[in-house]
Amino acid sequence: MARPHLDDQHLAAAYRRDARRLLIWLTRRTYDAQLAVDLVAETYARAWAARRRYHGDPQDPEGLAAWTFGIARHVLADALRRGRSERAAMARLGVQAPVLAPDEIARLEDLAELGTLRASLGVALQDLSPEQRHAVRLRVVDELGYPAIARRLGISEDAARARVSRGLRTLAGAMEGGT
Repeated sequence: MARPHLDDQHLAAAYRRDARRLLIWLTRRTYDAQLAVDLVAETYARAWAARRRYHGDPQDPEGLAAWTFGIARHVLADALRRGRSERAAMARLGVQAPVLAPDEIARLEDLAELGTLRASLGVALQDLSPEQRHAVRLRVVDELGYPAIARRLGISEDAARARVSRGLRTLAGAMEGGT
């Protein structure tokens, strides 16, 4: 007997069931409600494009949610790597990214408890050594490459990588309690 395939109705039902949870998850990771909305749209656009490759039971909500969140992790990684969401893929599929009104952004930030997370991040940043904090700022805020960070700090590239890596690990550990 053939396994049922993931069709538009199952994916639409998954969206209705899981999109809000995914939106909050992405908002807490990006600290940017508008970007999170874009990433949710991209996640479901990719899920729709890949629906024939879904091998689970389309009527299993947990399995479908896990598959969709897996896609979201890839979408988030891509967006973070490039520093923006994949608007080209959305345009290719004819998907318009919704634009949030200021009150919608405020509501989503409230749901994701971004105020608390920002406060925790501020404390965690202060707990870093000045050297790590400066290296993380150069890498994350200024978006410098490791050779440039090394030159700015007067250290080797390996030392720059180590400072950034240790700083980010420390920050991630501090933020785990709030996610």
